[in-house]
Amino acid sequence: MHTDDAPGPQPSLVRALLRAVRRDPRAVAVVDGAAAHTYAELDRLSAEIAGGLAARGLGPDDVLAVHGERSWERCAAVLGAWRAGLGVVCVDPGMPAPRAARIARHCALLVRSDASAPAGLGPAEATLGEVRGAPLEEIREGSVGYVIPTSGSTGEPKSVAVPPSVLAALGDWHVRHWSHDRPPHTLQAASIGFDVGYEEIVATWLAGAALVVVSDEERQDPFTLMEVVRAHRVARLFLPVVGLHALATAAVFEPDAMPDLREIAVAGERLAVNAEVREFCAAAGVALVNEYGPSETHVVTQHRLDPRGAASWPEHPPIGTAVAGAELLREAGGVLRPFAPGEEAELIVAGGSVGLGYLGDAELTAARFRTLPHADGAPRRCYATGDLVRFDGESFHFVARADDQLKVAGYRVEPGEVEAVLGTVPGVRRAVVVGVEVAGSRRLAAVWTRAGSGGPGPEDLAAACAARLPAYMVPRHFHRLDELPVTANGKVDRAALRTLFAPARAAA
Repeated sequence: MHTDDAPGPQPSLVRALLRAVRRDPRAVAVVDGAAAHTYAELDRLSAEIAGGLAARGLGPDDVLAVHGERSWERCAAVLGAWRAGLGVVCVDPGMPAPRAARIARHCALLVRSDASAPAGLGPAEATLGEVRGAPLEEIREGSVGYVIPTSGSTGEPKSVAVPPSVLAALGDWHVRHWSHDRPPHTLQAASIGFDVGYEEIVATWLAGAALVVVSDEERQDPFTLMEVVRAHRVARLFLPVVGLHALATAAVFEPDAMPDLREIAVAGERLAVNAEVREFCAAAGVALVNEYGPSETHVVTQHRLDPRGAASWPEHPPIGTAVAGAELLREAGGVLRPFAPGEEAELIVAGGSVGLGYLGDAELTAARFRTLPHADGAPRRCYATGDLVRFDGESFHFVARADDQLKVAGYRVEPGEVEAVLGTVPGVRRAVVVGVEVAGSRRLAAVWTRAGSGGPGPEDLAAACAARLPAYMVPRHFHRLDELPVTANGKVDRAALRTLFAPARAAA
């Protein structure tokens, strides 16, 4: 069995967080713009939010939608929900309303900032000011920590429910493995609704460090991001691959801009290390941590790259070894067992990292979250990732997907969900979506055939997607064909379709 060093029984997430919050009340918990908020303020505001939720009759196993940009108030609302036993789903205000409504449909209440207009997504609503009440003194434990929306092959997003124990174990792992010479002050920069955002919060607060909130404009401009990192002595970043590449390129022009930075964790899609990343990490002494894990489990492996050996870092490093109690297995003949050196197979995750399932979809939950016999005689509840991996005797390596699922900007995308939207556009007979690699990052490309003469153009198709899907799911390239190529067994030849966009990749 390939697992991280066992930390022993995990405490509940909320109890562990409250112990950390009260360890040094005067320390800074959240920096939001020019305002620095202490752990005492976080304790007080989150208790008032928890009390207000409880007064409305909400409690364990209800889900709260937090609608808003990254902010101090949003961070406090997440902790407040956990104190009252609620799960949380964070909803990006910039997301198209139809999709946002589908994400919020399982929520008992939606909270938004005091200055924002009603979201109108379906659940009852309240501003954060309205929901605050008398502080809740008791701690309530719930089974759901957070809900993460992820793309669905049927055209509808799935809502993955993850227990708080997963975050408790992952946060504890981060605290125990931080070995640098300064506190792990961390940016709150993950895209809203991305599970890394919860990892940022928990790993930082359990360590008693400061969470530095950045806006979309700041996180998308690497030069501005470097200024924020320097000004607030940030030691740790969680970045998608494209963000890592942009930061490394910008650092060439300001090599000493981030003297406190010690570690960058990358997650969400396959890590691609280029010359700029090697040069930046070597010069700045920054360790690179490759994290892996599907939405249904959160992070289950990591591989740490020492900056002293940056010159020899491979383009695609291993995904590494298990963390936070995850058990990495394969299935053979209906029985689970550990990988043997040299074996390649679909990765099955068991142990405490496995999520609860899909809210509102018991059938899909039963199909994807199964209990299987293990060679040691003790059955395991597990999740089949759909990722083919190879075990070299020490570390795991990502090989490929076993299906058509894609990762774009750190988000999981089922091509079928985008294809379903394109199929509703008048004049489209058939649409197929594939992933293409551009400068080390993946983008979506769409191929369509017409129903009759005339029909829509690329601008029409992009607009239809933008009206119903988040920006990362809108294809960047389009190509029309008279007929789709098929394989010998009659399936659409997606590999052939990807070659159509080779000129676009070269131009980029």
